[in-house]
Amino acid sequence: MKKWLALLISAASTLAIAGVEFKNVPEPMHKPLSNHGLKSAQLDNGVLRVQINKPVVNELVYSNFIVHGICAEQWRNPARFATLGLTRVEALDASGTQGFAFDARGGICEQMGVMGQNVRTLINQRSVVCNAGVCPPQP
Repeated sequence: MKKWLALLISAASTLAIAGVEFKNVPEPMHKPLSNHGLKSAQLDNGVLRVQINKPVVNELVYSNFIVHGICAEQWRNPARFATLGLTRVEALDASGTQGFAFDARGGICEQMGVMGQNVRTLINQRSVVCNAGVCPPQP
């Protein structure tokens, strides 16, 4: 029974990865990103643009993705994360029209990993709202 359960879980995680369309995203980042219900992920010139397979990306979904999908990967494997050269993350809904953009420059993930930091405040300070598929520049 345990062997079947392990096989089922393994197959489900493989299917989740297979369902995401990756473009220019390094292979080691596929699995960490795939755990967040993504439809696609594209990395160009330090900007990671993801489409989350949801009709609306609200602040909770967005914040969880930034903390657990982006920053937690930096905390777990800083050397691999540094090779991305990540400067910005744009998280849009399934249609690619609505969402948020996060300014990932300046070691913000490292700062959020320090005990006692108010992660929500840090994310809000470094985020802009995206509408009609356009994410404005960071303030």
